[in-house]
Amino acid sequence: MNGMKHTGWIAVAALAIAGCGNPSDSAGPRVAESVEVAEPRSLEQPPEAVALFYEALRKGDDEAISQLLTDKARTETANSGLGIQSQGSERLEYELGRIEYVDEAQQGAHVQSLWIDYDEYGDQIATEVIWVLRKQANGWRVAGMATQVAEGELPLLFNFEDPEDMLRKKEYVERQYAEAGAEALQASQAGAASDGGSAVR
Repeated sequence: MNGMKHTGWIAVAALAIAGCGNPSDSAGPRVAESVEVAEPRSLEQPPEAVALFYEALRKGDDEAISQLLTDKARTETANSGLGIQSQGSERLEYELGRIEYVDEAQQGAHVQSLWIDYDEYGDQIATEVIWVLRKQANGWRVAGMATQVAEGELPLLFNFEDPEDMLRKKEYVERQYAEAGAEALQASQAGAASDGGSAVR
């Protein structure tokens, strides 16, 4: 994967945390290719649920995303009026990695993955994402995701079962990236002004 940039921002930006059922939140009706979610009991392994979740993200199928959430995540998003939606990117690719069960009964699991997409310049971006899953009576479902959003920091957990906290974290990340972008722009402008002054002399 030479030349591939690594950033947690693309994964955070791809998940829209928005009000549910409000037509004013959308520019128009959304058309998405439906992702067929397998029978609940067929999701016997955590990677199956993660793969289907990635496919739903890629195709912008918000209904499939909702079906693949844990019961608690689905209930909490409904009660809060906040829904997890995908920006939809047909170019999204993914690679699944190691599975780690978090308890002896194997009712919870973490699935490592690589979220691969492209920026506005066409450069490939890879994001390391750890998916948090719980095993329910109807199979494995997604409870959240963790990804590193700043170099040198621990991965930040986005708990789908607590949508208001997730929204606050998303807004925090957006502010951090906006401030970093503004600082980079100021530094670039200062450098250009300095170069220009030297040239005049």
